[in-house]
Parts: sequence; C-alpha cells; structure tokens
Amino acid sequence: MTRTKRKILSIEEVLSDDGTLSKLVSNYAARESQLAMTKEVEELIKHESTLLAEAGTGTGKTFAYLVPALLSGKKVIVSTATKTLQEQLVKKDLPILYKACGIGGKARLLKGRDNYICPERLEVTETVEQHSREDWKKLALIRDWVENKTQAGDIAELDSVAEGDHIWRKVTSRTEFCQAADCGVDTGCCYAKAKHKASEAQVLVVNHHLFCADLALREQGFGELLPEADIYIFDEAHKLPDIAAQFLGFTITRGQIEELIRDIKQAQKQESPESNKLVDSVNLLEEQLKKINESLGKWEKRWTWEQLNDEAAFQNIMQRFINQLEQLISELKQIVERGKLLSAVYKRCQEFQTQFKDWLTSQSENKIRWIESSQARFKFNLTPLSVADPFSRQRAEIGGAWLFTSATLSVNKNFDYFAKRLGLDQADTANWPSPFDYQNQALVYHPVGLPEPRDPNYTKVCLRAAWPLLKAAEGRAFLLFTSHKALQDARAILEEHWDGTLLVQGELPKLTLLQKFKLMDKALLLGTSSFWEGVDVKGEALKLVIIDRIPFAPPDDPIVQAREAYLKENGLNGFVHFQLPEAVMAMKQGAGRLIRDVDDYGVLMLCDPRLSSKGYGQTIRNALPDFPWVFEPNSAIEKLAQSS
Repeated sequence: MTRTKRKILSIEEVLSDDGTLSKLVSNYAARESQLAMTKEVEELIKHESTLLAEAGTGTGKTFAYLVPALLSGKKVIVSTATKTLQEQLVKKDLPILYKACGIGGKARLLKGRDNYICPERLEVTETVEQHSREDWKKLALIRDWVENKTQAGDIAELDSVAEGDHIWRKVTSRTEFCQAADCGVDTGCCYAKAKHKASEAQVLVVNHHLFCADLALREQGFGELLPEADIYIFDEAHKLPDIAAQFLGFTITRGQIEELIRDIKQAQKQESPESNKLVDSVNLLEEQLKKINESLGKWEKRWTWEQLNDEAAFQNIMQRFINQLEQLISELKQIVERGKLLSAVYKRCQEFQTQFKDWLTSQSENKIRWIESSQARFKFNLTPLSVADPFSRQRAEIGGAWLFTSATLSVNKNFDYFAKRLGLDQADTANWPSPFDYQNQALVYHPVGLPEPRDPNYTKVCLRAAWPLLKAAEGRAFLLFTSHKALQDARAILEEHWDGTLLVQGELPKLTLLQKFKLMDKALLLGTSSFWEGVDVKGEALKLVIIDRIPFAPPDDPIVQAREAYLKENGLNGFVHFQLPEAVMAMKQGAGRLIRDVDDYGVLMLCDPRLSSKGYGQTIRNALPDFPWVFEPNSAIEKLAQSS
C-alpha cells in the first residue's frame, strides 16, 4: 500500500482571509504588510540570503517568518531576546501554525545549561549541613519536584522557588561538573536530554544569550552548543549586537570568586579532608579578594584600564591575587583525581586564571578593559568594541538563510548602523510600517518651557507638567526614565502626592508588576531601561506613556568613551555615528509601548526640550510613530478623555 504524498500548502492558502489560519484564529484578518513580509522571507529561504527586516508593531511578523519557514520543511533556529516571546512561540504560535500549514513536526525550546537541574549536584548540595532553614526548605521543594513532577528538569517549572534564587546556582548544570562526572543522556543529565531533543526538532527556539554563547565557542574552536540548521531567524534582533559583545568578551565578578571559594572549601571537606594546606591557601585568596575592593574605594565607580594602569597599589594587589590563585591551582592539581567536586573547581580556577591574565595583559585595540566597583562588589569586564568580524565570519562558515527582524532596526529607514555592528553590510533590507492608525489613535504631547535636563529640578518640573494628564488618565500610565536616580526622585515626589497605586521597578519581578498594573486602580508604573521594550499592555489599562529624557548613553561610561575614541580615530563623529542612532532606536522602543492594538488610544508625553531646540531632535522626531504633536495640555487631556 503506497502512502499518498501530502500536498504542501502555499502561503496564500494559509494566510489569506479564507485560508487555513482563519479557521483556527478568531477574528482573523489577512494583513497586506504581513503577506508582503512572508513573501520576502520565502525568497530569503529559497536563495539562502540575509535579510534585515523592520516590521512595525501590529505587522504580525511572527507569523510572517514562521509560515514560510515551516512550509519549507527545513531545520530552523529562532532566537529571541525575551522569555515571554520564547514561551509564546513554543506554546501558542507554533502549535497553531503546524495545524494551519497541515504538516507534522516538532518545536522545542532549549535554554542555557544553568536553566536545568543537575541531579548529581543536587545530591551533593543536600549533603552539606551549612544551609539556612530557608534553604533547606527550598531544597526539599526541589527534591520533591525532581522525584515526582518534572521530566524536563527546567527550573522555570517550579514556581515555589524563585528563578533568581541563589540556591539554583548550587544545583543546576555546570560545564566543569558535567565534564568531571562524564555526564550524558544515559546518565540522566537533564541538559543532555534537552540538547538531544533539540537536535530532533524541526524548529528550535533559543534566546540570544544561548546563540551567542554557541557563537563564542565556535569562534574559539571549542565545538558548539546548538545543532546545525538551514534557517536562522533573530526576532528582537536590535538586542543582538550588545549580547554578542558580552559573550565574545567576558565578565568576572567578586560574587563568582566568592562562590568558587565556597565550592573549593566544600570539595576539600568532602573529597580531601586531610588537605589542610588547601584550606589555608583558599583563605589567603579570600583575603586578597577583599583587598581588591579596598583598593578600588567604597564609592560606586566605573574605571577604565588607563585609569588603573597608573595605580601602583591596585597593580600590586592584583599581582598578589594572581600569584595566590596560581598557588591554589598548583595545590588542587595534586589532588584533582580524588573526586568530581575537586576536578570541577580545578577547571574553574584555571578558567579564572586565564581570564584575569587576559584582562591584565590584553593589547587588542578592539577590546575594552574596564571595572565597575562599589563598596563590596566589583566586575572586571573585557568587552569588544565591535563584534562584526567574528559574527560575519561565523555566519559565513555556518551558511544557510539568515533573517534579522525587529520593530526597531533602522534609523529613519536606514539600516547602516545595525548592519555595520554585525558585519551585515551586504544584507538585503526591507521595511513594513505599522498598520495602526497613529494619526487618530494617539498624539504626542511635548510641553513647552521645560528646563534643560541637567537642571537639578528637572524631574520635579516634568512631573508638574504631567500632573494634569496623570489625573485625566486616572493613572494608567508608564513613566519611563533614563536613570535610576531620576526614577527615585520621581518616586519620592509621587509617594507624597499620588493617591493611587505606585509600582516601581525593582520592588517586584517585572511580570508581577505588569499584572498588578493591569488590575489595580489609578496605577502608575515607574521604570527604567527594562520597561522601555518588550512590554505589551493592550486596551484600557495603559493610556499614557511619559518619557523624561532622550536616552543618550552616559558620557562617562567606559564603553561609550572607547567607542567614540575608536570612531574618531577612523574619521567618524562619535555622536552622529553612535550616540544618536542608539538614542533613536531606544526612543522608538519606548514610544512603541503606547499603541499595541488597533483599538488602543492614548498620549505619549515627551518631556525633553532638546527634541525641539536641537538640530538632532528632528532626526529623533522623524523616527517616531506618525503621531500628531501638540504643545499645550488641553489637547492631550481631550485625547485621554476620548479614550476612556
């Protein structure tokens, strides 16, 4: 008996008004821009080319790239910046589209290894007696979950232990431990199982961090984390260059070294209790660690290498720290064969030794050495100025079709800034504006007479100008700030005067804040960078978005200084070719929080007087949604009344 070959549907048969998708999605309507993008992605896949695609809010870009990818039958990796979009793709969008396309196939979500429980590390951690009562409770919850509930071992499944809780770092998968324990699918390793399932999927969903970790391993010649694919799709692609820079460089924190010290002590106690010399040596390392912080001072500060290179006290302390770390490695080498824990900490010590030496001796013009320090913490950072060469090199080696898409990839429809950051100068580009009726759905209120942002009373004056709008909207507002100081200043003022709900970033997890914002009366949500993008509040809950300043990067930031110096050396203007494009894309993201659906109405209040007083203000204004602009509060108040 011969099996009838299943007919492959066309894009139109899936996405048209009477297509298969319309039977699965209520109130479905075909969108011209979505269909146009879908056709472009189909060509991209056919010719294995590279496309930069800016698709405005409401375009339906997710379906526009998934439908041709699924119909192609090829292996696909989709990378996103946020967990929210990952969950939406795997749990909602892909199951619907598999049905609509009339094909079978598997979609999997793969996370980084530290998102998966390690049964062996859990067992080791349970043998330690120095846990607090609270930590023992958490370990009991984790043990019950491992034995009776989970199959995947993804820690996000266990709601009763917060995803950011420190206890997870003791019991999740770690490269050096897996190597020491010779872990694999057959040994019950959850991460190994997840990787094996990922290799069998037609569509694999990852985040930019995991993709860039894979990229860094390939660049170093150490293999790879992800399976090969035919199509690579990056949604929320505007975040990719900065994330790639994190992985093609490195960061060492005091917390990481303190964790290593604790783990060495535990490994010694369990696997080599007679090695008292090792305990003395690790205690000396701990002392040197404290001296590094002391040498950097008690105030929050960012240091460039140039500032520290002439600091004799810092250089001497760093050398003593490195010497002590080398002594520790020498002692661990003699007993490394006694157990998995000793083997794991030995490998970590070697990795930190290599990174510290790289940090102290790097001569690369493309890498910035800098430190963030405070009274009890530090971060050593080695950050590449550009990731264009390694990214383009690996893309060429991997091959296939590559799509980079976001609502904010261009600066006034020019993609050069994003393209150059990833070495995508030869890529095709396309732009589809949002289908929303911005002229009627919203407006920009730009108050006149505000002081310059450097004025010490700036935040207070902005809130005074915003007050009639906050009252008219009955809360239902996002207040987006470019600094934590401005946020805290605004919070102090509003706590005295606002009689509704005040929700402040950092007090609760982001998703919890958003849920409360949607449900509570007269709610104001105060946020900084993480609330400027990836936040989707539709309908009556959000009617007003206020942005305090143009989001320029701080001029004293070491990376900003280094990038501007690098551009100047190459005959380019740091403000025009770096600061302004970054600010434009960030402003587009912030402005995009307001209108999320065809029925949304509201007001975007832009406070910064430089939008109208400086020449570059026009560049930023041109890049924003096509809202009408008003300059006195009554028109804005009328708009808010219309939308209620």
